[in-house]
Amino acid sequence: MKQLCCAPLLGGLLALPLLSGCGQAGPKRYEVTGKVTYQGLPVEDGIISFEPLDGQGSKDGAQIQNGQYQIPRDKGLFPGRYRVSIIIGDGTTGAGDASPDAPRRPVTPGKERAPRAFNLDSQLVREITPDKPNTFDFEIP
Repeated sequence: MKQLCCAPLLGGLLALPLLSGCGQAGPKRYEVTGKVTYQGLPVEDGIISFEPLDGQGSKDGAQIQNGQYQIPRDKGLFPGRYRVSIIIGDGTTGAGDASPDAPRRPVTPGKERAPRAFNLDSQLVREITPDKPNTFDFEIP
């Protein structure tokens, strides 16, 4: 009888080492934050992206709003070097009233303001590291 009441306890103790392995698997991700200015002023709206250069399995980006961007840790980047691209339009879009009753107006396509050296021909490289904050600010002339 004594052996029957101890069996569940023993089974639970044997399963404990297996449970300790449950958790986040793989490399740790890191939050990335920063500021982006254009001609000295905060970028109202744009996109920043980080493309891995060292074969890391993470690629991500964020929307720039009021000069700030953030990639949260749960979607963050693995340690390593990344090529950074920044896109900032001129605020001209086709956004507006899309209802069927809205008057149709010609749409002026937006124009990229950032020089190609910040997006299409970007050579901007930043390194994500585990031992310091990954905050990167960019000033676009």
